[in-house]
Amino acid sequence: MMRSLLVIALAMVLTACERQAEPTPDSPAETAISVEPDGDIGVQAKTQTDANATAGEIPARFHGIWDAIAGNCDASSDTRVEIAARRIEYFESVGEVSGMGSDGDDAIVDLVMEGEGETWVQPSRLSLEATSAGERLRITDATKPESSQGILRKRCAK
Repeated sequence: MMRSLLVIALAMVLTACERQAEPTPDSPAETAISVEPDGDIGVQAKTQTDANATAGEIPARFHGIWDAIAGNCDASSDTRVEIAARRIEYFESVGEVSGMGSDGDDAIVDLVMEGEGETWVQPSRLSLEATSAGERLRITDATKPESSQGILRKRCAK
């Protein structure tokens, strides 16, 4: 048990160091705001994602309550997810942010999960997709290549 906790703690420290490394003069921080083809300033999500990653927080655009497309957004839904700046709550588990990064518009979140009497580290990719029915959230395993696997979730009313 103690050895497992030490391994988890070491993984968290190493991950946090990798995700929050200071930029070197050869690799400046990405802080530019993208410009759309029409000359308008694009969505500032990239800059916000970078700022949140530096602060170790999930970007605000992911915050809220989400449920599967067919879900009813009720607290008893087993596909419901609640996302805050430093925490993700699933139906039977809770994850505290231990590291943050980004991959394009996606947030890469290292979570120290706790649920059903167990503790584990879970690297997760948070992706938002625009659909004709509105914005959708997909949470996948960040250790695997980007994919369309994982439940597609709708944003629930507050």
